[in-house]
Amino acid sequence: MKRKITILAIILYVTAGFFGCTQSDINNLITVDVSKSYPKKELILQDFMNVEYIPLETNNEFVTQGVVMDMGDEYIIVKNWTKEGDIYLFDSKTGNALRKINKMGKGPKEYSHLTDIVLDEQNNELFVNCLISKKILVYDLSGNFKRSF
Repeated sequence: MKRKITILAIILYVTAGFFGCTQSDINNLITVDVSKSYPKKELILQDFMNVEYIPLETNNEFVTQGVVMDMGDEYIIVKNWTKEGDIYLFDSKTGNALRKINKMGKGPKEYSHLTDIVLDEQNNELFVNCLISKKILVYDLSGNFKRSF
């Protein structure tokens, strides 16, 4: 076993020599003098990224702290920092509030702590990670329980 590892290490070392940096790559490296003082530069996201701002609807039922958990082509999933267990669904094109889901509780189909949420738009499902119960609960986009694992 030790011999196989040694032979594998030699092969990787030789292969790295063939496919590693060339002399021209080394000459093109960027160097930064960390002891020098550089002027501050303001970076504007739109200069190097496609950025779209979607204002989320706020009304009496949809007042969120805006922790975006996931975003798809059709939906934006948001939760609050507080532990009340609300999951908000918004339209990703308009920002309109669609529905609020809350399945917080101690039952087998409920989460006791909302840790993370992942959206599966292809199957119209929400995967809710409950750290306390060490389960992932799956709901449809209307909030109906489907399964857990």
